[in-house]
Amino acid sequence: MIPTWLTKLKSTCEKDFSTVTVVMQKWIRRLKDVQNVMKTALQYQKRIESMIDSVKSQMKSTNSKRMKTMSYDTKYKELVSHILNEGTLQDCRNGKQLIIPHHSFTLDFRKDNPILRLRKIYTKGIMGEFTTLMSPEQLTNVKQFEENGCNYWKAWARPEGTLNLDYYNMMHPQLDDIIEQMIADPDSRRHVIELWNHQNVKDGILDLPCCWHGLTFTVIDDTIHLKWVQRSVDTMVGLPSDVFLAYLIMHHVSDLTGYEVGSCMFALSNLHIYEEHVKNANVLLTRTTADYENPLKFELKE
Repeated sequence: MIPTWLTKLKSTCEKDFSTVTVVMQKWIRRLKDVQNVMKTALQYQKRIESMIDSVKSQMKSTNSKRMKTMSYDTKYKELVSHILNEGTLQDCRNGKQLIIPHHSFTLDFRKDNPILRLRKIYTKGIMGEFTTLMSPEQLTNVKQFEENGCNYWKAWARPEGTLNLDYYNMMHPQLDDIIEQMIADPDSRRHVIELWNHQNVKDGILDLPCCWHGLTFTVIDDTIHLKWVQRSVDTMVGLPSDVFLAYLIMHHVSDLTGYEVGSCMFALSNLHIYEEHVKNANVLLTRTTADYENPLKFELKE
């Protein structure tokens, strides 16, 4: 006859073994999930690197053609001149600014250069911002930007480095759906992404509410066109970066849908030049593309 204590021990061991088995199975599933995420992230990174290489190659090969048009540089100069001459000087959250209520312009990226040629534009940081915002890895910390070569988001991060941005939170679920929709029904007039979350802004949970917040894609003859809506525009620092970022996003969507990149209309509100940027803004108006390699400093305002 088996002793009672041995029977209890056997029963306890069986229960413990069963529990351990269940726990191990859960960890195995989690490990597989992590491996799948890592595989997806690696595939994403390779695709983005390939896309950016393609962007660089296209810009280099068509640079002389685009330089002849001077469309972007001319329109940018006209905008800066308009703000300097017609803008109203007023107090704002972070200083004084010359401001106009709204402005719009269109660039056709089949012929217009997406990089401003009147001063040095540090494209590495913008590409790093794009790579981070498009990554399948949830954005939670400024280090994710910095690891991709983008260093300017530190200005809005919390002391511990965390970031809560609807640029990421609102973008991903919508962008995935819109890409599928554009492939299945390119003629639809509902290819719309809206990043502005009123409740998040009201509750103050964001480290920076979205400046650019509306993206409307239109597909005509297998070509993507974009309307880019922005509520606030730092004309001297932010706008050149935003234009290049819009181009990268269009190229990203083009890469996933197979459509060509077309034009982008920028619908802009609250365009401003900070008081301390006015002097160099006037200098910029005298520049040509020959000055591209000559830095012209505009300090980032938080």
